[in-house]
Amino acid sequence: MKTAGIELSTPNVLVDLDKYNFSNFVDRLKCFHELLTAPPAATRAFLRSYIIAGCRMFGCETGFVGQRIGGVVRIVACESNLDSLFDGQLLQMNEPLVESILSGNKVGLPENVTNVSFRSLNLSYNGINIQNLIAETIDVYDDVFGVVCFLSTSRIRKYDQEDFESIELMAKGVAKMIELQNNLKDQRNESSSFATPGVKHFDDYLLQARLPETYGVAGKVVDVLKSRVGKSPLGIGDVADELGLSKRTLQRRLQQQDISFAELRDKVRFHYSIEFLIEQSASIDNISSALDFSDRTSFTNAFKRWTGLSPSTFRKLFRDYA
Repeated sequence: MKTAGIELSTPNVLVDLDKYNFSNFVDRLKCFHELLTAPPAATRAFLRSYIIAGCRMFGCETGFVGQRIGGVVRIVACESNLDSLFDGQLLQMNEPLVESILSGNKVGLPENVTNVSFRSLNLSYNGINIQNLIAETIDVYDDVFGVVCFLSTSRIRKYDQEDFESIELMAKGVAKMIELQNNLKDQRNESSSFATPGVKHFDDYLLQARLPETYGVAGKVVDVLKSRVGKSPLGIGDVADELGLSKRTLQRRLQQQDISFAELRDKVRFHYSIEFLIEQSASIDNISSALDFSDRTSFTNAFKRWTGLSPSTFRKLFRDYA
């Protein structure tokens, strides 16, 4: 089967970061100013630019911005060489890492602490040993929106006052961008009378389409499906072969976890369909092929079942949320 060449690539950064010496506080301020005054861009491109700059400032290989939603923090943008941190991941608010940041504390691990472990809802038995961490809350309209966090699993560095001032400024810059984006959305909604019956807020759809919280063979199925999206067929036989199981054995093991292959594939397809529609503006035909639907109509019918809207209507309503 021919699949679409849709890449889950990282958007380009908005400014040339190579011209800055991030060990110099003045250069950090210049970078922040350039990011804030850069031409309008997609939200995630803006956030990723901040994250990559922050990783260089603080000597970390991982950085993310997380949004507080109900009882969890959802990672909305992430740069990491760790497979265990990714966009869309949910972190429990009662984890020591998240709880400490949301309490308003600036975090810098003391010299006598060499690691802190935390787990996410999506990753059972997965610990991350943190050698360095610096983070700050993001306050939007005087309320905690979420967090910006940088961590390293391999380097130990003592942070100073300039580092803490830098991450405070970064958090304020991200907050200002979010406020401006929200104001623009409110203006668009008012001008277009965006009160369509049955249509949810975009964040509600994101939560609905989040990847399932799975473990065991179900978790392995989700991992295989994710790796095959846009590259290979998503049939149960194909996934079973990759896992070294027969189709019947895979079905039986999933049944033991009270879930079906079709349910898991549906969740993965829904999750990536929103990313392809809104963030990548891919064509309906390419999305249908990437998600291994037999044709455009089959994908459209599935998307209507998930959201009550056609893919094209969904894109028109929410394209400004990219």
